[in-house]
Amino acid sequence: MGAALWPAGTDPARPTVRLRDATLADAERLADLFAAAGRPDRDAAAMRAWLTKGGALLVEREGGPVLAAVRWLPSDPGWRVERVTTRPDERGNGYGRWLMTKLEALAIKGNVPLLDLEVEEEALLPYYQRLGYRQAGPSPLHLSKRVGGVWQRQAAP
Repeated sequence: MGAALWPAGTDPARPTVRLRDATLADAERLADLFAAAGRPDRDAAAMRAWLTKGGALLVEREGGPVLAAVRWLPSDPGWRVERVTTRPDERGNGYGRWLMTKLEALAIKGNVPLLDLEVEEEALLPYYQRLGYRQAGPSPLHLSKRVGGVWQRQAAP
């Protein structure tokens, strides 16, 4: 995936914000984001390990820190997604929705049928439910969303 630019705002002096695939070179910057968001257990080594097995999308400001990110790992029958992480001072800007929309597009393009998500707090449920995620299994904190797969390519009768 190439980089996608955030729509221009009213302040022309504001640096450009873009969304792109994370690479191994982003491990330190991603660890910094997770630490800023109160999740210091995801250090640079853990980020590199994750990126060698799965993927991540990030939102960054040109010349600045990573503002938000979402990570995923392949699982059966789709991808196991980790909730969106956003810098506290950047929450409410729509970066999470942008990341999740792009993630779903990647899943559809890759013929991935299901996104599975586990949240830690009930307070996060309404956000993901607005994005179309529904309870999957006995835990209300386990969510999933059907996004891609062979069923999309079936011709209408």
